[in-house]
Formats: sequence, structure tokens, C-alpha cells
Amino acid sequence: MHSNREVLASLDAADVAWQALAALPIDTLYPRDQRALLIRLDAMEKKVAALQRRLLGRLVAGPTPVEFAGAPWAEVLARRLRISVGEAQRRIAEADGSAEPKSA
Repeated sequence: MHSNREVLASLDAADVAWQALAALPIDTLYPRDQRALLIRLDAMEKKVAALQRRLLGRLVAGPTPVEFAGAPWAEVLARRLRISVGEAQRRIAEADGSAEPKSA
């Protein structure tokens, strides 16, 4: 089991790597390399989205935070993520069933 410190350290490392990648001059890449980069970024985006759905599924399975006085999760997420309640409801519905890891 990983500790909160390990999870945060991994997230920090991913953030540093992302910043380094974003700072690179992609306009100097050959078109075939730009396409390859686009494919890899798309794959990474899908992995991040899957992790977000899993995390959200676990989060909404529990009680709402006390500071929101029992407000529905869609309202809590809308406020915290600065998205519409409808978008929050869509994400919750998408996360439904994603709380358990998928077997490969």
C-alpha cells in the first residue's frame, strides 16, 4: 500500500515531467514525429482520464465532505472543480463502476 507521501511524490514527479515536455520546441519536430507525439499524448490522456474516473468513483462512494453540509456530490464537485453541475453529474455517471481496478 502506498502512503499519501508516495502518491503526492509521484504526482509531483509527473508534474515536473509534464512541465519539461511542455517547454520543448515541438515546432522543430518532423511531421512524423509530431504525429507520434500526438499519439503518445492521446494515450497518456486516456490513462489520466481512467485514473480520474477511478478516483472519482471511490470518492463519491463515501459521504460528502462536512463543509458542504450534505450537499449532493455533483454540487460539491461543481464548486471544487469550477465546472457546471451538469458536467459534474456526467463525470459521476461516467465514474460509476470505475472505483474497482479493471483486470487486464
